Parts: sequence; structure tokens; C-alpha cells
Amino acid sequence: MEEQITEVKKRPQFLSVLCVLTFLSTGLGIFTSILTPMISDYLVEFITSMPGYEQNLTEEGMVMLKAGWVYYLVSLVLISLSLFGAIKMWKLKRIGFHLYTIANLLLFCLPSIFLGMDFNLIGLVLPGLFIGLYAIHLKYMN
Repeated sequence: MEEQITEVKKRPQFLSVLCVLTFLSTGLGIFTSILTPMISDYLVEFITSMPGYEQNLTEEGMVMLKAGWVYYLVSLVLISLSLFGAIKMWKLKRIGFHLYTIANLLLFCLPSIFLGMDFNLIGLVLPGLFIGLYAIHLKYMN
């Protein structure tokens, strides 16, 4: 009887670091997507009651606070998809990279699609960096 030896792929340490950072950021994003619509009215009231509130919050920030449940529900779904993709990449599954990339590109476009806001290219830097760093590790995924 022949023994079958299966080679277990080891996750690169930097991929582990990227995944943990993604787990933390998506956890915070999920929390924010749930909490913000529940307290947004109170936040708007509090901020507008402060003297000189125009300097404290941009118009775009106020639009985000008033975005409503649909916006934050879509955000919650996309952030959850991003988390699911990171979990798959943790398990060295290539599909995770594609799910993560799609979710983050849609999250970048979300304010423009739902709220009519201009694209903020600075907001693409961090997701783009993570997508690029994850792409480097595609050779370890199957």
C-alpha cells in the first residue's frame, strides 16, 4: 500500500499580516455600517448645535451621515464580502482575492453611485495598496 504524501501549503507571513489587518478593518466597517444609521440623527443634531460646525464637518461628511439605511445596508453587504474574501485568502483560496477586489472597488464607488458624490481618488490609495499587496501573493493561492 502506497502512502500518499500531500504537501500542505504554508501561508506567507506577510499575507497573514494583510489578512489580520483586513479582519480588523472590516470588523470596524461592519460595526460602523450598523451603528451609523442608528445614531446619525443624534450626531447631526449634536454637530450642528456646536458653534462653527461648518469647520468641523464637511458637507460631504454631513451627506454621509444622512445617507440612510439603504446606503449602509449595501455598505454592510460589501464589507462582509470583503471580509469573506479575506477569510478565503487566509485559507489560500484564489477566489478570495477576486471577491475582496470586487467588494473594495464597489465600496470605493458607493458614495458616487448612491449619494452623487465626486470620486475621491485619495480614497482609492489604501484599498489599491491592499489589492496590489494581495495580488503579489496570488502565486500561493489555488
